[in-house]
Amino acid sequence: MRDVYSDPIRGILNIARGRGYAMTDLLDQSIALCIGFWFLEKETIHSLCNISFCQADFEAAVRNRLKETDAEAEVSFAEYSQTHLLEDTFRELFYHWAQFSDDKDKLRRLTDRLVYPNLSRVRRPELAVPTWLERLACELLGDKTGTFYDGAAGVGNMALRIAQDRRKKGLPLHVVTKEIDPLLFHLSVLRSKMHGFAFQQTNEDCLNTRDISSKADMSVMFPSLRGGEQVFVSDSVVCGGDWSYAYHQLSALNKTGIGVCRIPNGALFNAKNQAFRKYLLDLNVIDAIIALPQNSVPFWPAAPATSLVVFRKGRKQGDTVWMMELPTPGLWKQKNENRSMFHHSGSDILPMIRTSGRQVDRFELDAFNLSPQRYLPTTRLSDMDINTVQNAGDSRSRSAIRMKEVAQIYRGINVANLVRSAEGAGVLRLSDVQNGKICMDNIAHFDLSGRENADRYQIRVGDILISCKGKAIKLCIISEDVPLYLSHDFLGIRADGTKVDPWYLYYVLQSPVGQKMLQQIQMGSSIPMIRAADLEQLRLHYIPLVQQSQYASELRGANVLIDEQLEVLNASRRRVCEQFYQKVGLEDVL
Repeated sequence: MRDVYSDPIRGILNIARGRGYAMTDLLDQSIALCIGFWFLEKETIHSLCNISFCQADFEAAVRNRLKETDAEAEVSFAEYSQTHLLEDTFRELFYHWAQFSDDKDKLRRLTDRLVYPNLSRVRRPELAVPTWLERLACELLGDKTGTFYDGAAGVGNMALRIAQDRRKKGLPLHVVTKEIDPLLFHLSVLRSKMHGFAFQQTNEDCLNTRDISSKADMSVMFPSLRGGEQVFVSDSVVCGGDWSYAYHQLSALNKTGIGVCRIPNGALFNAKNQAFRKYLLDLNVIDAIIALPQNSVPFWPAAPATSLVVFRKGRKQGDTVWMMELPTPGLWKQKNENRSMFHHSGSDILPMIRTSGRQVDRFELDAFNLSPQRYLPTTRLSDMDINTVQNAGDSRSRSAIRMKEVAQIYRGINVANLVRSAEGAGVLRLSDVQNGKICMDNIAHFDLSGRENADRYQIRVGDILISCKGKAIKLCIISEDVPLYLSHDFLGIRADGTKVDPWYLYYVLQSPVGQKMLQQIQMGSSIPMIRAADLEQLRLHYIPLVQQSQYASELRGANVLIDEQLEVLNASRRRVCEQFYQKVGLEDVL
């Protein structure tokens, strides 16, 4: 980051402290000032600096200038510059940014940095798109030319990037954008003017505009992840809100158009959109699906995991579909996302992720679940392969294996329609597992006498139990016989002792890496779920069985010792607290 446009931003953030103004207002006013300085002549700016002026004088000077040079920009500036601060604060901001007014390039960079990441962080964090993701979208479009369309343009970042990319390559481009938020729309108009582009921009509702007079050759859309209104595609097919922007984009493309749209991962597998996904497969318009890291939406920690869906019209019947996944989320842990691996990498992003992707035959795809992880390749070990690894004798020998190859996954029983009975069978519910241990105090009992094959829900020693509902993942292992059955709140993992040690498997799932893997297969935004089919496909870190048992036993023994020591310390804590209560006269509450 260059000092010329980073230091002033730090200055404006410092000004905001203790003033009582919303950060959004201060940033909006700062952006309006930088834009105004960019449009004004130097003489006018210097004249304002030398007289006693107010905010209205500055805005009038900018609008008068734009009336002579650009009527469209004049309207957008009038609409955007509606934030009003106390005159003393406004003048302080004015002089703060006026020091850069002699260099229009600096003003343009300042405006861009004030918009992203600063304004994006405080106004609409769910709309913020990191630079590497914009670059990836450009790569997916290739060198295609013609009309570019963005139906959820925001502040115009993607439109500017594609226009700059085509300008550098000397390729012709016509840009059409729509944005329903008035403030973001007018800001995008002004930014396009500052960068020297003439975009065709409108502020009409992009979801209600079904017909676009000029079909687009290409499109990129990063809409709000909260989705839009559902669309009735036909009498039997409904496009849910998660897909509504993507459907609009698809409708906007011409017969050979390419589109890239970001959607929540839930749209790839939720039941309500299954018919629409089948509709897309039947049309043969999905060219690629790329799973993005969980934290690829900056400034919004609660953002759902997302994917890029690439549409390509005019595909042939035999064309395959690329299924790809970006590298592990650990690569995005840097504080400044702009310094991620993609920011300083000299190579393109797309070839990097294609190396681990897979081209899937269209007829192999299942509308029930289009998540890339379901179709990505993984090392599959047969029994012979497992024995080879086990007998290798090298404690560092390791490989990858799917869960279903070393364990059986079983579901719990649904107790919703069962009758409570004191003499019935104990059923383990979500609240009965705390801190990795089963609490027997409030076990609910149900009558299972009329239930066929009830034994398949019975918990056995060595079973690993994992909660399958809710964001927090509960995990425990059964170390002794318990007369309990598993409820539908859990999935049971029954390890094959000839291939994997159950305690090793438990500690792997309990590890930070294991927890991250489990989080990645959670589906749904309001109530995350883990499906048995996805747990079966989970790829596990695999080492020889002898080492599994040895290392798991060592860790288990250490944990037992530590638990005993903690119990002694907790007992000591209780004693000293009781002594304190007695000394101050609070012993009656014990």
